[in-house]
Amino acid sequence: MKSGLIISTLVLLISCSPKVITFTNPKARFQNFSSYQIVNVKIGKRKLPAEATELLGVIESRIKMEMEEKRNYVTSNIDPDLILRYELVSNTRTDRDNVNNNSLFYSPSYSSRVIYESVILIELLENKRLVWQGSYDLRQSRRDARNQNTINKAISLIFTTYPYKAGEARPDPTLTSKKKK
Repeated sequence: MKSGLIISTLVLLISCSPKVITFTNPKARFQNFSSYQIVNVKIGKRKLPAEATELLGVIESRIKMEMEEKRNYVTSNIDPDLILRYELVSNTRTDRDNVNNNSLFYSPSYSSRVIYESVILIELLENKRLVWQGSYDLRQSRRDARNQNTINKAISLIFTTYPYKAGEARPDPTLTSKKKK
């Protein structure tokens, strides 16, 4: 009974919420965090096409702005307090519809369209333990998911769910505002 209520509540929240899904570890000690390092484990040291490199540069630039300018964290490649892992997960699928409108003669005809789905996932980890996670479903965006403005908006919305400044234990309510300053 209790698990059914939790699942129903989650489904309701997800269906009503605007594209952002988040998790914050209640045991995390945010006052101990002041430095971070960005990683993207899926890419590693692979050579990427210029378009992909540019897109990842846009993502990393926006993440740095959110962490450093708004939250006062510093980048550190030597023993950072947090590892910030991000990933852009993309998929394409084909949706087929039966468009036979002739009721006298059945002749199957189909219409198909390609649907692009993308999600941005950002995680903060302390010693491989998840501290915070946020994701944004770009599929619901009306614009192209690879558009710089769409990416910037998505990352800003994700970070409205991370209200902690470097070295502070309490959330800063000014960081959760979705209004532009």
